[in-house]
Amino acid sequence: MVFTAIPFFYYLARYRRAKGFLDYVGLRKPRRRTMLHATLFALAFVLPVLSLLYFLPGARDVVSGPNTVIGGLKAHGLSGAAVALLVCKAFVQTSLSEEILFRGFLAKRLIHRLGFVSGNLLQALLFGLVHLLVFIGQEFSVAVAAGVVLFAALGGWVNGYLNERLGNGSILPSWWLHALTNAITYGVLAFALS
Repeated sequence: MVFTAIPFFYYLARYRRAKGFLDYVGLRKPRRRTMLHATLFALAFVLPVLSLLYFLPGARDVVSGPNTVIGGLKAHGLSGAAVALLVCKAFVQTSLSEEILFRGFLAKRLIHRLGFVSGNLLQALLFGLVHLLVFIGQEFSVAVAAGVVLFAALGGWVNGYLNERLGNGSILPSWWLHALTNAITYGVLAFALS
């Protein structure tokens, strides 16, 4: 809610109306085939992300801690409730809210002001840095933190590229890519590699 509230209240303050907010953040139909590109990017991201989290010492422990999405899924065990929770967390709580804030709000504003290269890079770096929040209250190595930040930043950059260069400014492709990557990663780490 917070990630969506920030751009919404900014929009209200600037335009003094709520009408048009969805288009403002890019919740509109993308160009044809962009969703296919998003699916292919997601599948290309899953293996490196899982490899990083599985093989980098300590990374899996950090992202599977008790106060994380994966930790919560593990606590439920493989069940219908856990699958529903996985879908809700992957598709709405993390992906949709982050895409509205980072690609629908920040990327669009930064790209408009700084140009595509600088604006997209800056929003991607901010997106990567936000992923340091998963480390709060946990022991971790600099290598683990750097790996998580860099992979998240790379994903943020690809999402910005996908939306702004291929998707007609729509955030639906990046939402799909982000949600699909998260759902597969959460599911594998919570249930298959426990």
